[in-house]
Amino acid sequence: MSRVEKHNPLKDGALSRKRDMMGVDTGKAEIRELTFDTVKRDALQFGLATDVMFQMNAGKEASIFLAVWKEHPIILKAYRLWQTSHHLSKSKGFVPVGTSKRTHCILGMAENYAVVEYDLLMNCFRAGVHVPTPIGRVGNYLTMRFIGDGKEPAPQLKDVTLLSPEKVLDQVLDDYFIMYTQVHYVHGDLSKYNILWWQERPWIIDVPQGYKVDTHCDMDMAVFLLGRDIMNVLSYFETYGIYRDPEVTMRRFIGAYTPKNIESYDLTELSEML
Repeated sequence: MSRVEKHNPLKDGALSRKRDMMGVDTGKAEIRELTFDTVKRDALQFGLATDVMFQMNAGKEASIFLAVWKEHPIILKAYRLWQTSHHLSKSKGFVPVGTSKRTHCILGMAENYAVVEYDLLMNCFRAGVHVPTPIGRVGNYLTMRFIGDGKEPAPQLKDVTLLSPEKVLDQVLDDYFIMYTQVHYVHGDLSKYNILWWQERPWIIDVPQGYKVDTHCDMDMAVFLLGRDIMNVLSYFETYGIYRDPEVTMRRFIGAYTPKNIESYDLTELSEML
């Protein structure tokens, strides 16, 4: 049962319709290669876009398309059901976020990644972090705001020359501070490649690998990922001759928020990690 059907049993979910169309009951049937025509058909059928223009790029687990909603460019992200860095085991199944029920449906597994990214983007947007605004999500597809002018995407931070680099560094760290202390997530892969430069400010993208920092998290993992993100950002700005102490920055973040049950987290080894 999909998330749509769980909350509205009288309405068929997109995944159920797609399973029926593909003849898939348990997710064990062979799933063919994702094609542009398939993505466009699904996007129009599910009301996610009024047109799909072309594929922009492909990451480890999803493909990115430039789509249109009533003449406005948007991003359509399609999580792939096969070529993915995630281990989707048919024999062991998968437990989606927000439930304890194990599923063996491959479509349900792919949907979960789209759900996680949509929810994280929405929470970041509501908290004031500069991220692409999420628009819609159906099954393993989600749409979000297109960051750029016309059909030209905004450049990555690595491809621009900043006139006020120290100000930009502060903007990046301020946004990430909100993401960590208010949304309670570590980005997990923040770098000059996952920050866009548009309208004279940085925009954080590619959040699906985010790590939730809560009472059930592995704080050692959270600190490791946070430290790696901060080191990546600070290392880039060192090319402008700007130097910040990563340990001081880390202590600022962790001192502002740690889950209640691990408020006594030991930071003595922090300097050795960085």
